[in-house]
Amino acid sequence: MITAQGMLDTLTDHGHDLAAGVPCSYFAGPLRLLDRGARPRYIPAVNEGSAMAIAAGARLGGELPVVLAQNSGFGNMINPLTSLVLPYRIAMTVMVSMRGWPTASAGEPQHHWMGRVVPDWLDSLGVAHWTLTADGPPLAELLRLARPALDAGRPAFILVAKGAIADDAPAQVPPSCDARPTRDEVVATLLAEVGDAHVLSTTGYLSRGLFNHGDRERNFYMQGSMGHVSGLALGAALARPGNRFVVLDGDGAVLMHMGVMATIGANAPANLTHVIFDNGVYDSTGGQRTGCARMDFAAAALASGYRDALTVDTIDTLRAALRSALAAPGPTAIVVRGAAGGPAGERASNNVTVGEIGVRFRDSLAVAAHPPGERMPG
Repeated sequence: MITAQGMLDTLTDHGHDLAAGVPCSYFAGPLRLLDRGARPRYIPAVNEGSAMAIAAGARLGGELPVVLAQNSGFGNMINPLTSLVLPYRIAMTVMVSMRGWPTASAGEPQHHWMGRVVPDWLDSLGVAHWTLTADGPPLAELLRLARPALDAGRPAFILVAKGAIADDAPAQVPPSCDARPTRDEVVATLLAEVGDAHVLSTTGYLSRGLFNHGDRERNFYMQGSMGHVSGLALGAALARPGNRFVVLDGDGAVLMHMGVMATIGANAPANLTHVIFDNGVYDSTGGQRTGCARMDFAAAALASGYRDALTVDTIDTLRAALRSALAAPGPTAIVVRGAAGGPAGERASNNVTVGEIGVRFRDSLAVAAHPPGERMPG
């Protein structure tokens, strides 16, 4: 096992000038240090493909970059890897955490496939890769082995097993005077106001909070697929225009695939309310900053064609905003400036399988479309 500072020192010693990435708990320690200004220079990216593009630009500019990402987002890398990095012969080191490897836990089935296929995909592309484990060859040795690939203008991947990097960098304590709404307060307020609306929540702690505060068949808890819950809600809202849908989203998730906001605006579903909890960090991976403190989500929603959008920073104004949005045609965005941190709560999939979550949500929509006593088609 290598320490958090040891990992960064090793990367720097091997010539890496810049790191770009999307958080993973496997890199929690090094990312905390990078957030505080440790070398190499760190650029938080909105998704893994963007991190790879930033790294490619840095390499064209004469720096040697490293990308930090988790295998859940490996799919986001495929396009820039195959159409930019490989054909343009742009060298970079890519460190990818191997969640779900060698097997995924019962509570995290979304890691099953990526936990298996990443090495095979890299082999099929002819991309060199090595695996960093707690008791295997040290990182310095793997970087030495990777150097010929970099010198030939090709990427080199280091696949990182759980426990290979110590989470030994102390966490920063959030300000005690932060009076902004907490995640739990936002979830409880939303549940108190949504009535019979169908609620779809993004991956991470927001879904855990929704499950623990009020599990019901009309809730869809997203695990994985970060950034796609609003697209999922849009499809459901267009398919069921007679039902009301509420999206419970996070700032980091929205940033990851923000273009879907333009699609929501273009289709203008009157039955959709988009609640964005903006606390400036990725809470579920260790509280790393999103790097987008200047982002105005309400302005972006209006520019994308939402009928209305507003920003709130108290529970009272959130409650009033929800009541107004749910009584008026949408799409409406409600951006909640919230506090970072707070207990995570239990994962929904520890109690209900993700397959069951999908089935019961679909069944609840079928019942809503055909109330009890009405003859169902077929």
